[in-house]
Amino acid sequence: MDISKLKQGLREDLADILERSRFVERQKQARTNAVHRLTRAEAIAIAANLHELLGWIPELAVDTATQTMATAINVEATVTGSETISITGLVAVPGDLLTADYDAVEHPSYLLLDEFSGDSRPIESREALSLTLFEGFTRSYRERYEFVLTDPVLREKALLKAAHFDDN
Repeated sequence: MDISKLKQGLREDLADILERSRFVERQKQARTNAVHRLTRAEAIAIAANLHELLGWIPELAVDTATQTMATAINVEATVTGSETISITGLVAVPGDLLTADYDAVEHPSYLLLDEFSGDSRPIESREALSLTLFEGFTRSYRERYEFVLTDPVLREKALLKAAHFDDN
């Protein structure tokens, strides 16, 4: 038994494992940087537009959250304080994230998330996603607000009062 040869072989194997581990960590960081670079600024711009359009509605929140491959934009509010109306869009890194060339990824994808099924529908641009989120949220909010106003008990719980319409 050649102890020095066995010892050297083990050292080389373990050094290779360590190097592969470091490579994987560098790839994960490169992917995180690409997602952040491509999606965060776009999502913040969309969120700012939505906040400008809807910020006067009581209990409204427009938030962003970055995940592995995308940044989500969520618009959420309540009509009476008990139930929540929300809609979510995504700005995602398109294509194969198994690539090693994250610097080549330049254009984000825009998606509308279906919160019931978890499916997403592609949207063509940042402006189109902003408009789609605005229209989807306001449609749901209108429907719920109209329903609340038809019930005297719920009407008293409505957070959106006449005074909100006077403030421009």
